[in-house]
Amino acid sequence: MAVAVKIYQRETKELALEPRSERGKGPVGRLRREQGMLPGVVYGHKQEPHAFKIAARTLERALASGGRNAIFVLKEDGNDKDERAVVREIQYHKVRGDIVHIDFLRIDADEEYTASVPILTTGVPEGVRIGGGALQHSLNSVDMHCVASEMPSQVEIDITELSIGDSIHVSDLLESESRIITDGDVTIVSVLAPRITVEEETDGDEDGGEADVEGAVDADEGDSAPADA
Repeated sequence: MAVAVKIYQRETKELALEPRSERGKGPVGRLRREQGMLPGVVYGHKQEPHAFKIAARTLERALASGGRNAIFVLKEDGNDKDERAVVREIQYHKVRGDIVHIDFLRIDADEEYTASVPILTTGVPEGVRIGGGALQHSLNSVDMHCVASEMPSQVEIDITELSIGDSIHVSDLLESESRIITDGDVTIVSVLAPRITVEEETDGDEDGGEADVEGAVDADEGDSAPADA
C-alpha cells in the first residue's frame, strides 16, 4: 500500500546545567522543593557518568516544545567543553506526574545509533468517516538507525485513504524511509468494521410468559376449590 510519509528532523536546543554535589535519596529528593532544581545524569561515549542539576522550569519548557526528541547542547558552569546528548530516560513521580530525574546519552553528530521515533497519524480514514468503522492503533513508534545528526524527531503518516479492512504495516513505510529497522510485518494502524448489535424481539415471549403464568394461577385456584358435597 502506498503511504504518504513525512519526516520531521530533530531540533537542536541548548540547556544550561549546574554541577551536582548532592548524593543520596534524601538530598537529591529535596532539590526541587528547596532549590527548584531537578537531578540528572549524562553518560555514554566511553566516558564516566556525570551528575548535574537543572532548573525544573527550564527543563520542562524545553521538553514541552518538542525537546523530547531534540539534540541537546549541554552547557555547564566551569566546563569549557559543551556536550551533545539526547534524552535517554525520564522518571516521573508516581502520584504527581511531574519529572523527578532525567538521563542524557552523549552522542557524536557523525556517530550512528538506534533510537525510537514516534509515529503520528494525520487525517480521518474513509472507512471511519463514511463507513462507520473504528481506527485501531497498534504501534506508536518505530526504531530507526542512522547518524545522530540525521535522526528524525517523528514520522507522520497520512491515513485518510484507508477503507474498512485496510491496514498500514511498517513495510509500507520502507520505500520512503529505509532507515527504519522495526520488523516490516508489524501493523501500525487498522480500520475495523463497525460492530452490529442485533436486538432480539421479546414482546411475544413476554406476552406468552404472562399468559402461561395466568393459566397456572387459574389452574391452581381450580385445584384448591372445595368439591361439591
